[in-house]
Amino acid sequence: MSSKPPSLAQLFEPPEHHRGAFGWLCGYSADAGFLEDALERFSGLTQAQRAHQGRIMLAVMLDPGNPQISPAEAPGALHLPVKVAKLPFALLHAKVAILGFQSDDSVVVRVIVSTGNWTRQTVEESLDLAWRIDVCNRDESVKIKDQNQTDLAFAWEFISWLMQFFDLRLLDQSAARDNESADGAARFAGWIREIARRHQRCHPRFFDSRQHSLLEQLPDLVRRHAKATARNYLALGSGFFESGDADDNFVPEQILESLKKNGLLTASCNKNIFVNPSACQAVAARQSWIGKRGWTIRAARAPDYFGATSRSLHAKFIFSANYREGSNNCSSPWVYLGSGNLTNPGFMKKAGKAGNRAGSGGNLEAGVVFAPGPLRWSVKSKKENEADVVTNRLPVHWDDADGAALPMLQAGQDMAIRDAAFVAAPVAFFLWSEQPDGARLNPQGEVLGPFDLLDLEERSCECLADGSFAWLGKRPRQVTVAWSSEGNARKAIVPVVDSYGRYCAADLPALDLEEAWIQLASFPMPPEDEELTGNDWMNTIDGSVVDAALVTPTSAAYPIRRMMILVEEIAAKQFNISESDWATWCNRLEQVLTQAKDSEAVSAFQTIRLNPLHPLFAPAFRPTFALTAQTQEGARYEAALNAAITAWRLEKGQKLGELR
Repeated sequence: MSSKPPSLAQLFEPPEHHRGAFGWLCGYSADAGFLEDALERFSGLTQAQRAHQGRIMLAVMLDPGNPQISPAEAPGALHLPVKVAKLPFALLHAKVAILGFQSDDSVVVRVIVSTGNWTRQTVEESLDLAWRIDVCNRDESVKIKDQNQTDLAFAWEFISWLMQFFDLRLLDQSAARDNESADGAARFAGWIREIARRHQRCHPRFFDSRQHSLLEQLPDLVRRHAKATARNYLALGSGFFESGDADDNFVPEQILESLKKNGLLTASCNKNIFVNPSACQAVAARQSWIGKRGWTIRAARAPDYFGATSRSLHAKFIFSANYREGSNNCSSPWVYLGSGNLTNPGFMKKAGKAGNRAGSGGNLEAGVVFAPGPLRWSVKSKKENEADVVTNRLPVHWDDADGAALPMLQAGQDMAIRDAAFVAAPVAFFLWSEQPDGARLNPQGEVLGPFDLLDLEERSCECLADGSFAWLGKRPRQVTVAWSSEGNARKAIVPVVDSYGRYCAADLPALDLEEAWIQLASFPMPPEDEELTGNDWMNTIDGSVVDAALVTPTSAAYPIRRMMILVEEIAAKQFNISESDWATWCNRLEQVLTQAKDSEAVSAFQTIRLNPLHPLFAPAFRPTFALTAQTQEGARYEAALNAAITAWRLEKGQKLGELR
């Protein structure tokens, strides 16, 4: 019975009864195809729904050599630019994600450490590995919880340290009104402060190369998380082996000697190197020397559950255990997996100094060392569960009888040196506004220097006296800015935020009263795709029937009756909304009611100059935490109602329910 583990994208799926809220990830590279797949799984929302929602859900920090992934390519993802092109490490190579999920009564934070990049190629073409843990604020298993909390604490400290090198202006809560994205990032950080703990009796399995090389830390991690015993089997795998001629610089040999010196390998252990035969750099160039040192070179093999698809090794791993003749039990196993290739910059050196991207400095790497559960070396019966078989968990094998000898090894290409392709623009985002004399794009947050805003034909827009830019045409989701930095001409795509605080968001269609309620009834989920594309909308939300007087307009459904039903439904809905979702509800309420400002029902109330939303100010229609404007929640709610009333042009109308 075969057991196929989840793909890297599937690791973004929420635990049962939870939904994705916010997350951070770092890596060497990413692409819009992978992020789109991961975001749909993470959020449960389609691309159209996320574009309508206009919220950042994944903040992405990549090596600056990675070209920009524009905000509109994967709605919900924000590819953060670096503040400066020169970073205090050769490459940002660590591949770590920390994701937050929430339900009605709990939160879960997930840590993922990957050997693969956040790309479609990783999912479709590569042999890669990943490790994950989930930490829940209601976890009762003390031993597991303490270890996982410790790992989360160290992984979050790593991600938090990395943030200082990236432009976070878009996630500043003071940068824009109703910044749900910044609120989500802050709430997520609060969850981690609540959950993460550094327990003295627990040593982290997570480690990185900021202060010490991965090799320097490896023996101690093995002793702490697996038995401090000498094993007789060692397997090393890497997607890349640096080129070079000096025998004493061959990294696998240095790893072997370090493990022997620390009593973690026997003197005559069985040692294997797993490679991608078409691109294995120094292994191909020095195959004879490696064989004389007692190593067996093998081509990495994809487990059977991948089918006939050809995949190339990209994973970086070390596996060691004890093997005993006649036994299928894999004794005292331990595994390293992470971003660090078995090279000098990846495994032998700590992160290098600023300016050493192409020099002698080390990469910023991260990985984990852990003892897996019970493992078996091979499958003895087809009826057995194969989940605990080593060859189904690692791209390794030992039986070459059915195939072929090792293919001819090729060195392949060296690691490409990339110049910085994406650095912070002087402006982080623009706020859209419409004035009587035309539309404006207003630079928001701290502006770091002069720049040009380019229109759709790459011409510079007019900069007005107040610092805003005139824009001809409808609101863009994103715009291009150009500037000069250290004598280099640069361009970047910068998102536009609308008056509701939506980031790089799709246009909001006009709604009638019935459509407005459909969108409010679905909260906290955004509208269905059918509603966003102008198709017929459904009359059920989450299986419950919406009032027929709202969804089936007839000549008998007079505007006043329809409006009163809407007010009653809003009051009933919002009375049960949680405090953590309240700010988002207020944004949705203001936005949706404003979209209905030109509806037939609203026009009827404009004719009689009557404000039908006034009853919603009553304490009986509000949750206890937002009863009055004396609380932040109450003030935000009243501001939303007043904005909607103004949009309906009824701020001077008679207030329904109030006697004159």
